[in-house]
Amino acid sequence: MLEAGSPVKCGICGRDTTVMFTTDRENGTAYDLTCRHRNAMCPVCNVLVRDDSDVLERIAPLCRTCSPEAFEDDE
Repeated sequence: MLEAGSPVKCGICGRDTTVMFTTDRENGTAYDLTCRHRNAMCPVCNVLVRDDSDVLERIAPLCRTCSPEAFEDDE
């Protein structure tokens, strides 16, 4: 598990950044980063990815590798 201050690459913007703080949520841990994005850990790839949850209480990791169909509009 990542801790506050850990260097990471944001799963949303791709910037090198750091973890500001972590929060235990339903379905796992949310990682709030200094780039101001909230990420979650992909349970398959074990990398930071976008948290696609619409509620603050839980996380919903959305991974570009595991769910490429969700990103088809981005290209």
